[in-house]
Amino acid sequence: MVLNAAYALATACVKEHQSKFSRKDFTGPQLFACLVLREHQKKSYRGVVALLEDCPHWCTDIGLKKVPDHNTLCRAHKQLVKPGVVERMLDVSIVTARELERRQRRNKKKKGPKKA
Repeated sequence: MVLNAAYALATACVKEHQSKFSRKDFTGPQLFACLVLREHQKKSYRGVVALLEDCPHWCTDIGLKKVPDHNTLCRAHKQLVKPGVVERMLDVSIVTARELERRQRRNKKKKGPKKA
């Protein structure tokens, strides 16, 4: 699912918390995953909040204890969607995709041709 994939990617690229003084209600990766879900579903900030409230198992999947407010998501967007962060995520995505491709090739070689 998109939410889980975005969370996994952000875990490798985004700080847990932007400031040592933050309330620590949500982590950067959790907020980023919510923002990706917002874009994927073409929702507003309020719309994605409603969606997450209707799907508590999605929140559980990424470790959310409560759904972030629409203002929290708006502020997170300003902090997380910056060129440096996006470039790091693209780099990690490429490395991950290449590693997955290598594994798939190795598995095909190990199985060898099928016998009739």
